[in-house]
Amino acid sequence: MKRLTAVLMLALASLLPAAHSAVAQDPEVTAGDVVDQETLKAFVLAAKAYGDKASTLPEYLNILQEFRTEGPWKQGSIYLFLFTTEGLFILHGANPSLEGQNLIDLEDANGVKMVQELIAVAAEGGGYVEYLWPNPAIEGDTGSPKVSYAIPYSALGQDFVLGSGFFPESASTAVEDQSWGQLKGRF
Repeated sequence: MKRLTAVLMLALASLLPAAHSAVAQDPEVTAGDVVDQETLKAFVLAAKAYGDKASTLPEYLNILQEFRTEGPWKQGSIYLFLFTTEGLFILHGANPSLEGQNLIDLEDANGVKMVQELIAVAAEGGGYVEYLWPNPAIEGDTGSPKVSYAIPYSALGQDFVLGSGFFPESASTAVEDQSWGQLKGRF
């Protein structure tokens, strides 16, 4: 039944055009604000709070569409992902071709089974996982260090893992390119 729910949500989400949800609001922490583990965690928690405002399937589907669209929930290499506790991807903000696939056994070049690790930390209430993932900012990259934060998320009677990640080296570069005035505005 859980897989049927997930497949139904995925199928319906692909049919909806980009739409501004009835529960829309600007998050306090956006994808563009993610520069370290603290802002990453705040971003994922903001996405959860945003999703928690939905109460109907159409509202959830609109939110998933917003998470796929460049804007506060997706910017450059910062995006959200959502998958079932069995590893079936419902949302992958950077690579929609992964949606509908079960990636429970996906592992990086070092043997880290990142989906299993993300499920484990989410089951503990939330946590960080480090692994290698292709950085879209680096042409031909097959795996750069990435840090993701994942939490448990429930919607429509289904348990999911909600998370996001960032490339620490890219984040430090983004900070270096900002003026002191821009940086101190974050604090």
